[in-house]
Amino acid sequence: MNTSFTNHKEPETKFVPLTAKRYAELYSIEMDTFNDDINFYRKHCKKKSTILELGCGTGRIMKSNVFSDCHIIGLDISLAMLQCAVQNSIKSLSCVCMDMTVMAFTTQFDHIIIPYNTINLLRDKQIITSCLRLAKRYLDSKGSLLLQLYIPDNELMLNSGKNRFQFQIFNQRDKNGKIIKETFYSYDNLHQEIRLEERYRIRPNNQGEAKEDLSHIHHLAGFPVESWLEILQACGFSSISLYGGDGSRLFNDGSDSTLLLKASVL
Repeated sequence: MNTSFTNHKEPETKFVPLTAKRYAELYSIEMDTFNDDINFYRKHCKKKSTILELGCGTGRIMKSNVFSDCHIIGLDISLAMLQCAVQNSIKSLSCVCMDMTVMAFTTQFDHIIIPYNTINLLRDKQIITSCLRLAKRYLDSKGSLLLQLYIPDNELMLNSGKNRFQFQIFNQRDKNGKIIKETFYSYDNLHQEIRLEERYRIRPNNQGEAKEDLSHIHHLAGFPVESWLEILQACGFSSISLYGGDGSRLFNDGSDSTLLLKASVL
């Protein structure tokens, strides 16, 4: 008997949108051990300083031992992220659930940190500008703003609309299973925007535990460096220094997609 598989197709995987709680759990597994940027922030924050972290997520910077001499307040709009930060911490954290575009404080800070592409998530230039003007208001006159930005590199911009793919594997926390993460990036030249889709395939080792296929989509501002500098200068920041990689070298425009930036108040 001849059997043809020419028209055979594997069943298409259906990815279920992540809940805020589940996303916070997966984010914590992936990001709590990420420390590529920590030394950059430590280098540019004076000892015994007061620090406001905008978009603190699950608290990885607040929990870092290198900031044990500083007082850090972590702000995030996601209550699920902050709950995860507290649950997985061995020390008390100063957290506040607040939208950084309308934040309100009664004090100023020596430094404000906006880590890991958080400001990109605001997308709109007017909203970003409003947020950075607020940040300036709550900075001490001798303070500094420390940012990490995602900058589309030349290859991504030249291939507008086409996906770039990344693949990672993590261990499940307190379990024997694996988390397979697939990330798809694409750039929209017209709107200067990045579409980022994160897909998680949860594969437990224990029999009886169900597999999960989950997804989450972000849209990020994909402005070139020049646009970010214009925004910062319009918000009253000066003495802007640009760093690439982990912050130990100067930024290379065109090839670097990670920009670590230090800006002072005018």
